[in-house]
Amino acid sequence: MDIEVWSSRSTAEQAHDAVLSEIERLTSILNTRDPNSEIRKLDDAIHPSQESGLSPELCEIFSIYRHWNSRTNGALSIRPNGPTSPINIDALGKAFIIDRAAAAAMAAAPDIRGLLLNIGGDIVIKGQACDIGLANPRASQDNAEPLTWIRLQNAAVASSGFYARGAHLVDARTGLPSIKAAGSSVIAHDAVTANALATTLCVTDDSEGLRIVERTSGAEGIRMDRDGTVQKSSGFHSFEKPRLIRTAVALPSPWPAGFELNVSLTLTSGESFSGRGFGRGGRGKSERQYVAIWIEDSGGKLIRVLAFMANREQYYKELSTFFNVAVRNQVRLSTIARATRAPGNYQFVWDGMDEKKMPVPSGSYRVVIETNQEHGQYGKQAGVIECGDKPAEITLPATTNFEPVRIQFGPRH
Repeated sequence: MDIEVWSSRSTAEQAHDAVLSEIERLTSILNTRDPNSEIRKLDDAIHPSQESGLSPELCEIFSIYRHWNSRTNGALSIRPNGPTSPINIDALGKAFIIDRAAAAAMAAAPDIRGLLLNIGGDIVIKGQACDIGLANPRASQDNAEPLTWIRLQNAAVASSGFYARGAHLVDARTGLPSIKAAGSSVIAHDAVTANALATTLCVTDDSEGLRIVERTSGAEGIRMDRDGTVQKSSGFHSFEKPRLIRTAVALPSPWPAGFELNVSLTLTSGESFSGRGFGRGGRGKSERQYVAIWIEDSGGKLIRVLAFMANREQYYKELSTFFNVAVRNQVRLSTIARATRAPGNYQFVWDGMDEKKMPVPSGSYRVVIETNQEHGQYGKQAGVIECGDKPAEITLPATTNFEPVRIQFGPRH
C-alpha cells in the first residue's frame, strides 16, 4: 500500500490511521485466506442470494458480484472455477476495500486537500488531481517508461493482466485461465467498477470487452493485445496527459539495437535492532527498506539513477553514498523518490540513456545498489558489467537486506 495525503501532517496521520483501521476491519470479514474471517465461515454450498444473518459488507460483495456477472455475460463470477467451486472474491474484494478505505480517510479528515490510495496497483484519488503512469505490459520493470500517462481527479484506475502474476485470470464461463490480452487499465468513478472492467478486458475478446466499457457510465479503458496492439475506448484520450520528450530520446543509441540492462533485486526481511516487541536492544523482524540503484561510468561519474525509494526527506541520508552522489551531481531527489519497499522481487531497467536522456557509448559501467532498513541494517554492493556488442551477465553478492542480485545486459525481453 502507498498513500499520499495533501494536508497538514497531523491531519494526514488521521487519514492514514483511518485507512489502516478500515482495511483491518474489512479484512476480518472478507479475507478468504483467514479461517476466522466471516466469509471463510460460510458453508461452501451457500448461494450468494442467501444473505440472512450476514454482515452488510458481505451482502454488498454478493450484490456486486451478481451485478457484474450479469454485466459481463458471466465472465466474472463469485465462483470463477465453476458453479460448485469455492467462493473467490479476489477479483473485486480488494477494490471494494480500497473504495471503503479511501472513503474512511475522507470522513476522518475532511479538511485534507487530496488523497491518493494505491493498493497493489489499484488506485483511488480524492480531491487534488494527480498524474498517474499506466504500466506497459511489455515493459513491466518497476522503473520502466509507462505505456501512457493520465490525469485523474475524484476517480479510480485499475490495471489487470498476466505480465506481473502469470495466467491467474479466469473466464468464469469456462472455468479456465483466459489470456486474451497482455494487459489493460480502466478509469472509472470507483475502484470496483474499474477493477471489474479491467479484468473483463483481459478475459474477453477485444470487441466484447471494449463494448462493455463503452456502455458503462464514466468508464474509459485501454487494452494491449498480446502482439502489442493498443486499443482504447472512445473517450480515453480525454484523460491522457501529453509528455514532453527531449529530441535526444529519438537519437539512435550506440548500444546494439534493442539491447538494455536489467536488474533483478529481491529484498529480504533482514534483521531489526529497534527492540520493539523484543525487549530493549533485542532483534526482531525489520521494517521497510530504503533503496537506491544507480549507474556510474569507469571514472565514477553518475550516469543514471534507476531507483530511489525513501518515503521522507529527513531519511534520505540513510543512503549515505547515494545521497552524496546525488548532491554532488545536483540530482533533484524529490522528483524521483518513491515509497520505501517491503520484501519481495523488484525489476529495474536501463535503456542506455543518461540523466539528460542522451545515449551513452558502449563500454564498462558500474551498477551500485545501496539499502538501509528502518530500524535495521545497512547493505551495499556494486559490480562492473560490459555493455558492448554482445550479451553479458554478472551477479552481485547478497547482503542482510537483499538476495544475490542478477544483472543482465542483452536483447530486450
